Amino acid sequence: MKKILIYLLTFMLLISFTGCGAKEKLEEKVAEKVFEEAGGGDLDIDGDKITIKGDNGDKVTFGDSKWPTSELAKNIPEFKDGTVSGMMETTDSIVITLESVQEEDVLPYWETIKKDFPKDVYEMIATDFITVSGYDDEGINVSLVYMSEVLTITVTAPQ
Repeated sequence: MKKILIYLLTFMLLISFTGCGAKEKLEEKVAEKVFEEAGGGDLDIDGDKITIKGDNGDKVTFGDSKWPTSELAKNIPEFKDGTVSGMMETTDSIVITLESVQEEDVLPYWETIKKDFPKDVYEMIATDFITVSGYDDEGINVSLVYMSEVLTITVTAPQ
């Protein structure tokens, strides 16, 4: 229980640093050291991008405002009709959030992706709300959820 509280407090500290736009190296190093001493693994803060590497080699990156470049991300084309406002990436999943996206730009992007993810396609399209998904032959899933000028793209690899 004590370890969970330490993780939560450390996470809140990290969010407060990035939320205020604090990019000072000293603050980053202090947060990294506190997290590592709490047993949370290896932490790297680079501006708004936070990467946590666990003892088992797993890595989680979040807070970045750039399109991901991992092998998993290469399964889909970059969506260029919006602004990346957040990204979280692990070995087997990616979640990208984009803002300032127009509804008319989502469906053409989906039609491009759907060619490579034609299995178990699900589409629900309504005014101001779109949710679509599909799988490829390797079991990789892509889903898009659009609402109120925000598009969330999720890519997951099979476990």
